[in-house]
Amino acid sequence: MHALGLPDSLLDFPADTSRAIAHLHYTNTFARTPRVKYIFSHAGSTMPYLASRFAVVDEMNVVPGASERGTAADTFRRLYWDTAVSWRDPVLQRLRSVVGIDRVLFGTDFPYLRRDLTIGCRAQLGRTEALTDEERGTVLSETALALFPRIASRVRAHAPSATRNR
Repeated sequence: MHALGLPDSLLDFPADTSRAIAHLHYTNTFARTPRVKYIFSHAGSTMPYLASRFAVVDEMNVVPGASERGTAADTFRRLYWDTAVSWRDPVLQRLRSVVGIDRVLFGTDFPYLRRDLTIGCRAQLGRTEALTDEERGTVLSETALALFPRIASRVRAHAPSATRNR
């Protein structure tokens, strides 16, 4: 892709992320590390789109260890996915259908993404009709606060009293 002048972030990085997730799933790493909270950037790249292909591989039962690892669909619903360069409505809708919005958290890719695009992604998440108000709060803060309780306690300690009582 370099000959075309395309940035690595267009195809190379998403392919690498997808390959890493497939590797971790099919080597049963996720199954052996159930207490690890994995967060995949860029909405897992192509993973929400490829979920149906993973289901076919599950049905074919061609990769040893299926009984230990379970289905890809079950695995994907245990992982976390951020919105870095992946905040548009179609991606959010796909994430909802594949993993559930409660597994999605805000991410920006800053400083690799231009500042204006980073600000725009937050603004888009703040107004998108693809999320309900409750889901918006989940994505923008609650999922991250649940994943990082030490940070959550600090945030809540410094928040106005209405926020502390949530």
